[in-house]
Amino acid sequence: MAVNSDVAFKFGCGRYLQEAGAIEKYLKIELERFGTKALILCGENGYAAAGEKIKAAVGEFPHEFKIFHSTCCLENADETAAYIKENGFDLLVGVGGGVLMDEAKLVASRAGVRLINIPTSSATCAAVTPLSVMYDRETGATIGSMKLMLEVDAVIVDLDVLIRQPARLLCSGVMDAMAKMIEINHRTYQIPRLEITMGLDMAYVLAQATYRDFEEYTDGALEDLAKGEITPRFERVIFDAIAVTGVISGISKGSNQCAIAHKFYELSRTGYYAETKPYLHGELVAVGLLPQLAYQGLDETPIRELLKRMKLPYRFSDVGLEVKEEVKQYYADTICASTAIRNTAPEYIEKMKKALDSIYC
Repeated sequence: MAVNSDVAFKFGCGRYLQEAGAIEKYLKIELERFGTKALILCGENGYAAAGEKIKAAVGEFPHEFKIFHSTCCLENADETAAYIKENGFDLLVGVGGGVLMDEAKLVASRAGVRLINIPTSSATCAAVTPLSVMYDRETGATIGSMKLMLEVDAVIVDLDVLIRQPARLLCSGVMDAMAKMIEINHRTYQIPRLEITMGLDMAYVLAQATYRDFEEYTDGALEDLAKGEITPRFERVIFDAIAVTGVISGISKGSNQCAIAHKFYELSRTGYYAETKPYLHGELVAVGLLPQLAYQGLDETPIRELLKRMKLPYRFSDVGLEVKEEVKQYYADTICASTAIRNTAPEYIEKMKKALDSIYC
């Protein structure tokens, strides 16, 4: 499911605030800028990471905390939107990881209220992107994305919170962001530049810049994370993973920026949901990057070595998938039938199966 609600470019969020102590410095100011009564929607991990800081920062501003236990879907969003309307809230604050960020955007859209997002993880760019990835409420399977009419009003990234996130989350965000350059390259390969849509072309330029930053700074940022030290390279990696990658998604209108790597994620979340449920979005995308590169005839060794250094999964068996021919066949058939390839001729399926050999162990 992909809903094109609007053809306008949306470049990210209206306001982006990133620094140490950002919650204490800016949250109340932003609340007063956008509303008079706030519902603060938190994931359990998000509340644990930032709840006390938010309570202290909000002060006397009228608010209520609500802990969210489910996933991003229309049913959940409409229930929360109804609660917002019934109780006179005119502002929503989302606090947590990628699923919570997507749910907060969807709720605000359905309720017609302003939105401030506070990510407590850099595992995805979801705090900024003008779309919500949707899941089945009962099964948890991915069912597509909904493009939203408006951008997030403000995103507050408190580096004091993100310097305490698990390394796994930082690594996941880096790989999800690095995938943008590789996948846009797949989408635009051998197409004359003036025939590429302007947004996608500029998204590729930005993705190339962030890719270089991640190559140069990620190892050091992980060292900083281990020491609990906020350094310029750590700040740059966070900014690239959340803000700039969110702009990449926005300027490409959330379309054609993703290819085989993200299809691998989506198919894992649908065909093998129970097996791959323990793994993060960016971790599954990272595994999918290897057959993405192999399919394009590019060397996947540098990405494989990076994944090993990060201690991230890089093969079927690392993400709960059985090393069976029918599993590989499922991915080959379904990827080729998807928008990533759009060709189910036998030679394309065989090429895809060969590419999947890069992770078939």
